[in-house]
Amino acid sequence: MARVFALVTWNLQGSVLPDLVPGWSPAARWAAGVVSALVFFISVLLHELSHAFVALHYKMSVPSITLFIFGGVSNIEGEMRTPGQEFRIAVVGPLTSLALGLLLGGVWLAMPGDIGRIIMYLAAVNIILGVFNLVPGFPLDGGRVLRAIIWASSGDITKSTRVASRVGTAVAWGMIALGVYSALMGNLGGLWYVLIGLFLKTASDNAYGQMVLERALEGVFVRDVMREAPAPVEPQSNLKRVVEDRVIGRGERSIFVGGEGRVLGLFTIADLAAIPVDQLPSMTAGEIMIPAERVVTVQPGTPLLEATRAMTERDIHQVPVVEDGRMVGVLSRGDVLQQLEVRQRFGRSDG
Repeated sequence: MARVFALVTWNLQGSVLPDLVPGWSPAARWAAGVVSALVFFISVLLHELSHAFVALHYKMSVPSITLFIFGGVSNIEGEMRTPGQEFRIAVVGPLTSLALGLLLGGVWLAMPGDIGRIIMYLAAVNIILGVFNLVPGFPLDGGRVLRAIIWASSGDITKSTRVASRVGTAVAWGMIALGVYSALMGNLGGLWYVLIGLFLKTASDNAYGQMVLERALEGVFVRDVMREAPAPVEPQSNLKRVVEDRVIGRGERSIFVGGEGRVLGLFTIADLAAIPVDQLPSMTAGEIMIPAERVVTVQPGTPLLEATRAMTERDIHQVPVVEDGRMVGVLSRGDVLQQLEVRQRFGRSDG
């Protein structure tokens, strides 16, 4: 966040403000750049907060809001229940940006001069932000508005997401093509269109993939997918022997350490790779294991989607399944992918 703020400030004082306020000293431009960047990020934050407030109105949780150079993202947890909810949550952001632009435009009219020109620029930025987010490119706000409209007419959220995602991908490729053409014509600013287009395409693909995952794994729990827990190694187990028997012999990526069904800790092949080979014979599993209190665990009744998110967020490949303090199974990303493939191929079954 600090780097993005510094980049925006640097761009403002170096590229924008010299044209808006040509008579200002470098120190004054830097100060104005800092204040302008702050106003920009506050505007983006208000845009995202408007999404969050409407989502909270519908009893959805918003655990985080992330700001970045192209805008922001509100992490809204919970599935949209109706097209109307989707429409209102999506459209309020661009409307907020447009309202901020009009408000700053009014301030500009009342405040002529150098300061007024800076305010005029910030007003234009907010209007551009509002209009850009109305572009029907999923997962931009405009793409979500499009999905809500298609959903309302078709009654099928999966179909509407697929159509909105394809439109989003088409918009992304259009921006990339425009950016490449501009760059080839000598306008290096076109590279920003390429960057934004690539960002939009990736976001569109990820959003559709996430929706497919959520729909396919709805109503599935860890107990439905987990495998029998592999026998843990004891804390005093020799690491060289563990590598030979479990990593090379069985292809295991994570090794649980414990006894009598209880998890004391675990270590991964990445932990083993960090140890010089000649030191393996003299070390034990207990010396390199991650203690149990720091190990991510799930329960048999945990929704599979929730467990998958936990593994993805922490970049781990498998988690122990624990019930009443005892390890009863193990869940891996491979198990989730296999379940997803089966349900996509043969159709999702209830229960």
